[in-house]
Amino acid sequence: MFLLRQYQRQIDQFICSRSRRAFLIAIGLLTTAVGSIGVLVFVIGAPAMNGFAGDVPILLDGAWRIANGQVPHRDFYNFLGDLPFYVTFLGMKIGRPCVSAIDYGNVVLMGAVSLAAIVLLCRRTTALCTFLFSLFIALLVVTPRSLGSPYDYTDHAMLYNRYGEAFVMLLGIVLFLPRKAGTAGRIWPWVEAVFAGLLLVAALGSKMNYFAVGIGFVVAACAFGRMKPAHLLVCLLSAGAFLALALALTKIPFSALLHDYRIMAGVQSFSAKMRGVAVQGIKNILCLPVLFLLVWETYQGQREGQGPRPQLWPHFFVITVIFGAAILLLATNAQIGEVPLLAFAALYGFEVLLSQPAPAETPVFHSARHLGALLLVLLFLLPSLVTSLKTLRFAAYAALGRRSVSTATIQSTRLNDFRFVFEGTRKMEMKDFMDSFDDGVQLLRRHLASETPVNIIVFANPFQIALGWLPPRGGSLCVAKEGINRKSHPSLTRLLGDAPYIVTPHGCLELKDIYGSAWEDLHLPVIEDTKYYTLFAVPKSLSIPSE
Repeated sequence: MFLLRQYQRQIDQFICSRSRRAFLIAIGLLTTAVGSIGVLVFVIGAPAMNGFAGDVPILLDGAWRIANGQVPHRDFYNFLGDLPFYVTFLGMKIGRPCVSAIDYGNVVLMGAVSLAAIVLLCRRTTALCTFLFSLFIALLVVTPRSLGSPYDYTDHAMLYNRYGEAFVMLLGIVLFLPRKAGTAGRIWPWVEAVFAGLLLVAALGSKMNYFAVGIGFVVAACAFGRMKPAHLLVCLLSAGAFLALALALTKIPFSALLHDYRIMAGVQSFSAKMRGVAVQGIKNILCLPVLFLLVWETYQGQREGQGPRPQLWPHFFVITVIFGAAILLLATNAQIGEVPLLAFAALYGFEVLLSQPAPAETPVFHSARHLGALLLVLLFLLPSLVTSLKTLRFAAYAALGRRSVSTATIQSTRLNDFRFVFEGTRKMEMKDFMDSFDDGVQLLRRHLASETPVNIIVFANPFQIALGWLPPRGGSLCVAKEGINRKSHPSLTRLLGDAPYIVTPHGCLELKDIYGSAWEDLHLPVIEDTKYYTLFAVPKSLSIPSE
């Protein structure tokens, strides 16, 4: 308490400053940090993989299909969002078709979201929080680690979750954090309503559950007067316009998009989804009282002042909505822990507390509340922020120190920047992936020429981009239980596509489980069966039985 009394003014300035000078410092620091991270990622390129390397080819296959003129949902089944594939395709345009293209595209998107974050936050919160949360959102996009994984699990698995978290957090800032007095102007509310529509479309392009959370945010904002009806109308019109523009540029048929999402939605029953939400809610329920504490301290601070007591329930409701959205995302994503939206909920409580007037008779306790509120924000923010920075350091150490391995087969392909940490915590998993990669490439080279169409129906397909072969139409971008199973799946005709050859995992257990007797009745001739894969011929006279 003595130190608090001694340095009360300095502490308040550090935590609460909204001066022009403080914001210029924050912007300068953020520009330096984001620029340095961008340069580092460009120098490193693809990180040495030590996490879920088997997921990475999903992004590469989607972008490679797009680069060769294919259209998602029309030419192949895809239950994931399409935006990550187009960002990776952009990276291929910047560089070349390789693993590093994912990182190049992420750097471009990082620059866009960090710019949006700082523009939005500097009108709403303090310079310190503007810097911290803008950096946090930038790292969400560019860090090569799936959410919830340790810092040394370097990969690009489930990148759509990182994109989606960044977009819904930006949307939450627009909808729930009030602008500072004197910064709104006449035009900015309308500009932000248009931007909210763009964020909804970006969330839809990331994954369907993020779009659902975005719609929930808009409904909650309207219900509690955070968004005027006129601004809601502009937001919806903007979303419709941006969606129409995106569909026109990508040539994705809207009906085909909805059809694939209906297949994905039918994979898991509603009761199973609700059980997942309940389990995650129970696991994280202790976070909710901590978040409510910020709003309660606002109420207590107001009681000590001279003004009327504030209404608590609207703030409690907003915190509950954000918490519920975070739990819903955690339950519907393949991740363990690490919920970025909870940090945003803490920021909301922090900003509500700072908006209350300081009681004249107890300034020290008011400063103590500010310090306590900042510590609560950091409690939710720092673990993810620090882990992201440690991941980048780990990736740089592995790349610049040449502490990675590959195989001669991988090095002979276009994906020669696919590297793996040779002494990591997942050494055996990485070796198994390298062996399966080599097995698939060698199988294709033994039997097929580059101009021969082959439909590769596996969990994730790196082979056509690795060999530079044109992908045929048909198939599924990913064969995983989250988007295709016996209960809900694309037709067998669509899955087989128009190629005279197909490759499946050895034993075809997944496809037998999904399609049952319909797959068994095909009786496809086996050309070769290896440890990991089976190469089939598809006769021209094949008659596919009805399912």
